[in-house]
Amino acid sequence: MAEVRKATLAIFDSVYPLLQHFDMPDMDRERWQRLLGHSRSEKYDHFGYVLMDGKRAVGFLGGLFHEREIAGKMCSLCNLFCWYVMEEYRQQSLMLMLAFLQEPDLTITSLTPSREASLILKQFKFQELETGVLILPLIPVGKSPSGYGLTADPEKVETLLSPEDRKLFKDHDPVWCRHLVVWNRQDNTEYCHVVFNRVIKKGLAFTQVYHISNPDIFRKNLGRIQRVFFKLHRTLFTVIDRRLLPGPAPFPGFSYTLRYPRLYRPAATQPAIEPSHIDNLYTELLFLKKI
Repeated sequence: MAEVRKATLAIFDSVYPLLQHFDMPDMDRERWQRLLGHSRSEKYDHFGYVLMDGKRAVGFLGGLFHEREIAGKMCSLCNLFCWYVMEEYRQQSLMLMLAFLQEPDLTITSLTPSREASLILKQFKFQELETGVLILPLIPVGKSPSGYGLTADPEKVETLLSPEDRKLFKDHDPVWCRHLVVWNRQDNTEYCHVVFNRVIKKGLAFTQVYHISNPDIFRKNLGRIQRVFFKLHRTLFTVIDRRLLPGPAPFPGFSYTLRYPRLYRPAATQPAIEPSHIDNLYTELLFLKKI
């Protein structure tokens, strides 16, 4: 019988063939090593679990760990990705999931589950995190509110961020995504930090937003922000998870229902964690450029 071990760079050579089962043309060997070798957690020193039969890796379930302050308490979160087990070992697949579930202080997300994975996760008390996204066409700038500055220059962005947001910036450096800040010129501590990427879905390019620190400022400056997206990415549409921008969809935007909802399981020690507390930073959506 195979056994479960922590997935670390020491056994990356064994894990990598399993990662190749996923169609991710942007993720070559070097890029996988860079992603998995950079720990974004002070508590967890691995990137998931691997099912080993002797010295052979026969299954893998990835986990991107990090810590965030939620409702005044430091919490551990983990985003699951790339669940694959060789066919002859499929009966042991749940051993990988159980390794994560044994952590009572860990809030777990699964943002792109298949139908089969969704059914399994719901048996383990995973709840709906997100059911839909907003799709916002590029709109004319129109009359922008006065008194706001905007920059997507990484060096300038970093100087405008609080220490907490600066850590987010460094954990998601420009190798993986882009950042912009819209700030109040009268008080630059009042700002909106936006993290985004260019993604391709069915041959169409989108700008996907993963984090909006101040939805009110974002809405007020949406036209200017989308012009930056167009300048950087040549995209005509912006995609945002519905919970990241509460309220009605900005005109002429519309909601699109995800085929399978994004799921999460609050830590046993933090049952009050709600979908609104969780953005899409530190997740497969960002690093693997999925919608």
